[in-house]
Order: sequence, then C-alpha cells, then structure tokens
Amino acid sequence: MKTLYLIRSGIRLFIAILIIGCGAETVAAILFIPAFSATWNVENNDVYRIDLQPDEANKGVHAGVFEGEEQHDTIPALDGNPLSGSFSGLNIEFTIQRPNNETIQYVGQMQTISDSDHQVIRIELQSLEGNLVLVQ
Repeated sequence: MKTLYLIRSGIRLFIAILIIGCGAETVAAILFIPAFSATWNVENNDVYRIDLQPDEANKGVHAGVFEGEEQHDTIPALDGNPLSGSFSGLNIEFTIQRPNNETIQYVGQMQTISDSDHQVIRIELQSLEGNLVLVQ
C-alpha cells in the first residue's frame, strides 16, 4: 500500500515538472519580438508594395501597433491608401482604407530567419480579397 502511494506521488511530481517545463517554452514563444519595419514587396508583383512602419514605441516589443500605406505604381486606386494594424508575436493584422470608404482587412503570420534571429523575411496574409504574400 505504501509502495502504491509512493508511485502515485512520483507520477504526480513528474507530471508537475513536465507542466512547469512546458510552460517555460510557451512563455518564450509568447515573448517573441519581431523586427518587420519596412516597405514590403508583394510576391510576384513588381509594382505593388505595402509599407509597414511601427513608431519607436512599438519597435522591439512583443505586441504593438503600426501604420503604413499601400503603394502601387500603375493602379491609382491602390496607391497611397493608409493602413493601420497590430501585431502580437508572429501574428499580424491590418486594415487598408481605400477610396469610397472601402476597407480591406488582412490577417496573417510573419516568418522569421530563425528562432534566434527575429528579422521577418516573409508575411503571409489572408483577406476576403484573397491571399497576399509580402517579401523583402
């Protein structure tokens, strides 16, 4: 009977250690600080870009907000439209305000060079207008 109690206690201790250990990994992932300030090219489109610019207070932080604009060399309706958005870790979303009060919301994920180098190299986004991939 005492042996059964010791085995159960050992198992509980082992599970508690696993939970605490996994919790530490989750915290590290949550505290991911992306570096993405730039004008991004739309993949496979030489004339379309998206400018994403967090201000100084929103650089080097896990979560924040940013502003920017849509830039297009040949379609005036897609050029100079303001956007605003937010990010949290690798999650990103923004809304573009187009003429005639049309808004387009994009939601997606940022991809970085590595887990230790947080420079963002690709942003994959979805909207009702379709998918959009931003690259450097």
